[in-house]
Amino acid sequence: MESTKTAMEAFGKLEKVVEGTYRKVYRARERATGKIVALKKTRLHEDDEGVPPTTLREILILRMLSRDPHVPRINYSVIC
Repeated sequence: MESTKTAMEAFGKLEKVVEGTYRKVYRARERATGKIVALKKTRLHEDDEGVPPTTLREILILRMLSRDPHVPRINYSVIC
């Protein structure tokens, strides 16, 4: 799997859309295709092990709804 730095270099951030306590969402452009995407960066606590349950639930829900044209697709190559 690619490193976080390499994955993030695949996209150019255009603007911050929203910032919450544990995550930031950016509007970005995929450099390879020019496609506009949403990037979500989740903050992980150093003392915790693994991925927070809320993040896992969100990914599961997005996968279940992936056939709907209004639901964003997950690019698994950049989940690090």
